[in-house]
Amino acid sequence: MKRIPIILAMCLLLTGCAGVRLPRLATPKKPETVYSWSERTRTTPKAVVVGNKVVVVEESEKTLHVGLEQTPRKLTFGQRIGNWISGLGILGILLLIAGFILAPAATMGFLVKFLFKWKRALRETVLAVKEAKAIDKNAELKNLLAAKQSNSTKKIVDDIKRQS
Repeated sequence: MKRIPIILAMCLLLTGCAGVRLPRLATPKKPETVYSWSERTRTTPKAVVVGNKVVVVEESEKTLHVGLEQTPRKLTFGQRIGNWISGLGILGILLLIAGFILAPAATMGFLVKFLFKWKRALRETVLAVKEAKAIDKNAELKNLLAAKQSNSTKKIVDDIKRQS
């Protein structure tokens, strides 16, 4: 009778973390590519005098504009957490686990403080750019921001603009 709990404990120890699902890391995949194009044809008639005859000649011009838009793949919440954890490195992960085991409240406080620090820095940056009207003065900056920022970043910046 005393052997059953020991056997169960041994089975649990031997399986390790097999029953625990960790967040999946996002595998690098190519972004979705969307092509757009527009075609424009222009024909201009011209009168040409040859000897005593007037001949009508048409000049044709055809323009093709091709555009490329790449949309990044959306990550789930678990994948974003997994990417953050993978960016810590092995020492950071070990320290995070040790922190959650030894002092969970202090570790959560540290993480929340870290989050609020980044949020405050982003808010101050957005407000400074807004007050300087740098986007209105520099069209290239506006185009670069539109091209480089993801949709989630644009949403965060818009929320910050509305709050102020």
